[in-house]
Amino acid sequence: MEVKTEKQIDYLLKITDKIGLIEHCRGSQPDYDEGWCVDDNVRGLQVALRYNLTHNISDLYLDFLKKAWNGKYFCNDLNRNLTWKEDFLVSGEHCGRALFALGETIKNDYRKNEAEILFNQIYALVKENKNNFLRVIAETILGLQFYNANKIDFWAEKLVDTYNKEMDNKWKWFSPEITYDNGRLPMAMLVAYQKTEKERYFNVAIESLSFLTKLIFNKDKDCFSFPGNNGWFNKAGAKAEFGQQPIEAGSMVEVYALAYEVTKNKKYKDLAEKAFEWFLGKNILGIKMIDETTGGVYDGLEENGANKNQGAESVLSYLIAAKEIERLD
Repeated sequence: MEVKTEKQIDYLLKITDKIGLIEHCRGSQPDYDEGWCVDDNVRGLQVALRYNLTHNISDLYLDFLKKAWNGKYFCNDLNRNLTWKEDFLVSGEHCGRALFALGETIKNDYRKNEAEILFNQIYALVKENKNNFLRVIAETILGLQFYNANKIDFWAEKLVDTYNKEMDNKWKWFSPEITYDNGRLPMAMLVAYQKTEKERYFNVAIESLSFLTKLIFNKDKDCFSFPGNNGWFNKAGAKAEFGQQPIEAGSMVEVYALAYEVTKNKKYKDLAEKAFEWFLGKNILGIKMIDETTGGVYDGLEENGANKNQGAESVLSYLIAAKEIERLD
């Protein structure tokens, strides 16, 4: 499967300034009123590492993360006036995402000592919080696979316990609602299985992934149709068709690629490619989600077409997914 990324890399660099990766765009123009955020800069760091971008770029993203640590907690949003929004007194999802990226940074031996220090500071914050979001737990597991893998069991058991409480004969998921970045949960369970060889982690991963696939794959149109952010998908069976977001396609590519790596079952490779094709126009509206002129990726699939804004999360989701497809091939 041919994957193109040159224009997307160029676009990523275009929306990166001397401070970091800018979060939102109006069309393809950076929206400085919205500022910068950790969520995107951690994924930018992963892209920089996986695509072997220059150290100047990796340094920029990593330094942004270091500045977000204020000595007590980890900020997420940086305002246009370069002040941090101090609204994350507990660990938000940006903390989990940061652990994933920092773990990968440590694995690559890139500024390892600094990455380890920040990893440990954020990990302590997450560990202290008794009410972490499920995706924080999942991303923590993904980070620990590279650094302190012996701590994975603690977090994996939390996901298993939650799964067992929520699932029933008809619902095989970790919560009563399927929302966003859904591939992260079975992906974390697959990583937990890889590192511990505990079959119950594998079973939960495959069962939940199979359930999710049935819900989000449109057999009639032979394409993925992800739960939209206009209401998501709840246990009662109500599903919002729009707006579908690139992060969904990206996370599903990642989990299917890992499932193929673990099981060697070709169906997961095929599903990874079908999820990636969502970007290329194989979606319920048949709309290509890539702007061929700018290299940006549209922010969402809406009922009346594509959301023409091209923010950081969208192009990052594409680039991370594209690297997984390249690796599969």
